[in-house]
Amino acid sequence: MVEQKLLFTPIEINGMLLNNRLVRSATYEAMADEDGKVTDRLINFYNRLAKGGVGLIILGYAYVQENGRGMPFQIGISNDDHIPGLKKLVDELHNHDAKAALQIMHAGRQTTPERLGGKTPIAPSAIEPDPFLRTSPREMSVEEIQETIDAFGAAAGRVKATGFR
Repeated sequence: MVEQKLLFTPIEINGMLLNNRLVRSATYEAMADEDGKVTDRLINFYNRLAKGGVGLIILGYAYVQENGRGMPFQIGISNDDHIPGLKKLVDELHNHDAKAALQIMHAGRQTTPERLGGKTPIAPSAIEPDPFLRTSPREMSVEEIQETIDAFGAAAGRVKATGFR
């Protein structure tokens, strides 16, 4: 009984106050459009969770560069065109007193040429093929590594601009 009461009590995490301790972890939803933009279907999916009382919703698997896309219909944060839809989604969640966070990523070798418009996946080193996808990456140049680091920084700025906390 005591544990159930604790689940529904507020908690502060690094300055972010949550209404309760219910957290929806980041996963791949496959509900963005082909360009990685938020769709009404994605907004409705997360709205149901917020209306149901989830305190923190972590949207997942948003690619920071086009060459880092891992899956089809994946959320993108690789350019400013992604901001309006993500902002609309975050605003909807905030309207239901839910907090929102976004997991950003680069797929590296865990993608396929088909998902990258025919381009070979890239990774910091040309290690063996991904055991599941069986795709061998091309080794990134030092310049490409720096571009990816910069892309993560730019994506983090976009995340903040959309209102994620």
